Amino acid sequence: MTFNPQAVRFVCFDADDTLWKNEEFYRETEDKFYALFDGKLTAKQAGEALFKTEMGNLETFGYGAKSFTLSMIETALANLDNEEAARAAREILQLGKALINRPVTLLPGTQETLRALHGKYHLSVVTKGDLLDQQRKLKNSGLLPLFDHIEILTEKTHQAYLDLFACLHAQPNEVLMVGNSLRSDIFPALEAGAQAAYMPCAFTWQHETRTEPENPPYLQINTLTDILPVLL
Repeated sequence: MTFNPQAVRFVCFDADDTLWKNEEFYRETEDKFYALFDGKLTAKQAGEALFKTEMGNLETFGYGAKSFTLSMIETALANLDNEEAARAAREILQLGKALINRPVTLLPGTQETLRALHGKYHLSVVTKGDLLDQQRKLKNSGLLPLFDHIEILTEKTHQAYLDLFACLHAQPNEVLMVGNSLRSDIFPALEAGAQAAYMPCAFTWQHETRTEPENPPYLQINTLTDILPVLL
């Protein structure tokens, strides 16, 4: 698909690591989690065990900090003896609560970009994860008045994007999806016929990684403000 900004009427933004910081806080929490296995597992082994548990729990718990916390507890229970596991579980609960209650930190250019596009395009947040957690972040971000539509999905799939376009009464090529995940934000949207702008993040969860194509069918940007000269 050739990028065609003249066709765009709807601009959809991913939330975590597109509008605000997220994954780096998970990494900080993981480092504290790995320390609980001192002498039992290396950080690499603990990380591999945690990721395997997370993947096994996705269908049951979905995405987000609550699922992450439960997976950390399950990993500790599976790899520590009873007394150590109980102590670790208490610490993990505190780590999870701290992650959930962490203040929202907007990425550079977020407010500037949204304010510049507000009123000129139909703006949406299209994110996935825990409903309460994402609603809290949106409320605390101060960005809600700038959006016309909020969509919190269980998973970002080709069909989920088609359903979104129908909800918005938009033709697929009229939609620009902006996000940091090739796996969730970019390729499913492209497959549904939308256009896309990819903003790589320095921190990417292993589950969200995907090889970049040599000739990408999307616009690549470094910060959100990079889309302004294209759209305005």
